Amino acid sequence: MSLRGAILGFLSLEPTSGYTLKQRFDGSVRSFWSVTQSQIYRELHALEREGLVEVRTMPGDGKPDRKVYSLAEPGRAALKAWIEEPLEPLMLRHPLLLKLVFAAHLPPAKLDDILARYAREIEATRVDYEGRLGDEQIFSLARSARERDIWRLGIEHGIAWCDAELRWIERARGELSADRGGPRRGSRKAKQGDA
Repeated sequence: MSLRGAILGFLSLEPTSGYTLKQRFDGSVRSFWSVTQSQIYRELHALEREGLVEVRTMPGDGKPDRKVYSLAEPGRAALKAWIEEPLEPLMLRHPLLLKLVFAAHLPPAKLDDILARYAREIEATRVDYEGRLGDEQIFSLARSARERDIWRLGIEHGIAWCDAELRWIERARGELSADRGGPRRGSRKAKQGDA
């Protein structure tokens, strides 16, 4: 339902084509909600069949005609209902954490390389968020100062998440930088040795 709600939300800002919708996703919410062009078109067709969006064909001026989608009244009601319904459970999928579960056999330098590469990716994401804070094109669609504030807070959430990830990576790299060997505190061998 989230993709559907997001498409209805973007169409509430302005009528647009499926291609431009993909640009809207990529320019604003991509770091926390990714989508493919085919997913957008599949959802737009379903929304059209259900009468939640209307479509009109615009002449392409030497290019192929393009379909422009706009929100129908039932679509506005569906958007409102989606915003007000309880949140779906957050399902965190973190590829690095999944890999770390199985990475104890790696040499410390190799594991550090993996963590360093992830840190660079997070730093790039943070730079992207910072750029969005100053991007008037993103905020130009806001219909009120309150909407601008909400969008700004969403971007600031992304920056705070990046900062938290970078702090954790620094800690993990410090703790895992050398093979310290010996039983770890809380391990079975350590407990037996204490007996």
